Amino acid sequence: MYHPDGWVGSIAVQEPWDYTQALLSRTMTNVAAPSRSNRRITSRRACLLVVRYRADSDWRPATAMDLSPYGCRLRVGEDLSKVKTLTVMFEAPLRDGARATAVEVPGTLMWCRLEGLSFQAGLHFGDAPDGLLEILGALA
Repeated sequence: MYHPDGWVGSIAVQEPWDYTQALLSRTMTNVAAPSRSNRRITSRRACLLVVRYRADSDWRPATAMDLSPYGCRLRVGEDLSKVKTLTVMFEAPLRDGARATAVEVPGTLMWCRLEGLSFQAGLHFGDAPDGLLEILGALA
């Protein structure tokens, strides 16, 4: 809409689109949103692997929901938010006549939260052992 006397508040308006610009300049800022870099080095592969983990001395069951050479997301039955490091035992899905590949991978707990009836935990692995790369290859 164009104001007939050519003024919007204290801003002189020459054309109808100047009115819109005048209003937008008052309501919106020209500050760009902060850029977010992708925090993952590699993408994760969705999976449903039955795994085991230990925070202290006992192994407990879990399900790996997604996996990459540098991390995974686990569905666990307890709140792990007080835990700093975990060791996860992965086993490759067997194919006909194949030997099971198992590998223990130490990881740092990045987050843990309740989702539905179970907890989910995000782990970061420092270096990917060869056995983990074999398991990722078996998932492809």
